[in-house]
Amino acid sequence: MFDQQKPLHASVAQAFIRAIRRISGARPAIDEEGERTIVSQEQLAEDAGMARSSLTKLLKQDDAANPTLKSICQIANALGVPPAFLLMRDRDWKVLAAAVFTHEAARTDPRFNDFAKRLCTSKDHGPSASVQNGRELARLTNHLQELPAGADKMVRSNVEAQAYRIGATSAAPPLQQLHTSNPEYVPLLLTLCAAMGANFRD
Repeated sequence: MFDQQKPLHASVAQAFIRAIRRISGARPAIDEEGERTIVSQEQLAEDAGMARSSLTKLLKQDDAANPTLKSICQIANALGVPPAFLLMRDRDWKVLAAAVFTHEAARTDPRFNDFAKRLCTSKDHGPSASVQNGRELARLTNHLQELPAGADKMVRSNVEAQAYRIGATSAAPPLQQLHTSNPEYVPLLLTLCAAMGANFRD
């Protein structure tokens, strides 16, 4: 079920709890008899270096869960996943999957491939350049429309908000550092970020 009606904090809090339950339920331990058993809250709390009561409190708070960054990192480390995986809502995963499809479809477009080659050889991948490049990729993949000169105020407002989100998500990855060792990551990540920014809703 995609949690589209809940406020941002409540939907992320519930996603956090559901992710912990899904991952810990899928990560069986081996008991003394060699049988697979579900990891208990007690074991997870111990692995995370936190009191069981603290973990239980977090898991019972549902949409009011408000863990510290330290707790998120401790639990993520114990579960063996990046911390961000615990905070992604169902619809965020859906947007990520759609962004991957966007990249795969774009690879057949010569304009996209030309732009991707330019990104791989460009030396500037700082935040400002990433914003502009992400918006250009969003236009190439039809995630951002060009506004005509006399565009309606409401349409202009919606497109500008979308362009902002695309720019924000495009500036997030450390592309300058990644480009040094893996330049081919830049067009891939920018396309994913631009598509996710275009479709993000809080």
